[in-house]
Amino acid sequence: MSSKHKLTRSFRSLSAALYLINLTICICFAIFNPRYLEILVGVLTSIVTLIMLCVTMEAPPFLMNFLDTKRFAFLFTFRGRYIMDLFVALFMYAMGIVGIIMGTTTLVLIFGIRCVGVREPEAFGELFRQPVDADDQDNETYYTDGDTYEGTYDGTYAENTVESGRR
Repeated sequence: MSSKHKLTRSFRSLSAALYLINLTICICFAIFNPRYLEILVGVLTSIVTLIMLCVTMEAPPFLMNFLDTKRFAFLFTFRGRYIMDLFVALFMYAMGIVGIIMGTTTLVLIFGIRCVGVREPEAFGELFRQPVDADDQDNETYYTDGDTYEGTYDGTYAENTVESGRR
């Protein structure tokens, strides 16, 4: 097994373990602090942590199919993961001493992945996708009824439609 695969496997395993610990802390925080704000912070942080855990493990397939779209493509890039981990770490700081320790550990891991990614770009490329460029956008116009329209509109409307009655 090459060093690139060992490094990738190590970071995935560390990330998954960290997300599991963070998830446990978030759930315990929400359960043992039965006030509105603490429950809200615990639940929202749990949801983000669970999504990031699933992205890291690339499972379950039905969730990956849902997340693997243009709308959620940022979750698979380093920048998207960094932002999500930063949000989780900041909320973890509100969860007492254990949360502070795990928030700091989350930040250290993401900075460590970046530092190693500079030295080992192949492993970094295997862990994360490249961001989608703005040039990759579709040139189609989407309407609310689900149909797509390609080309130009000539300004006429079909009879007995809402638009034909406005003239």
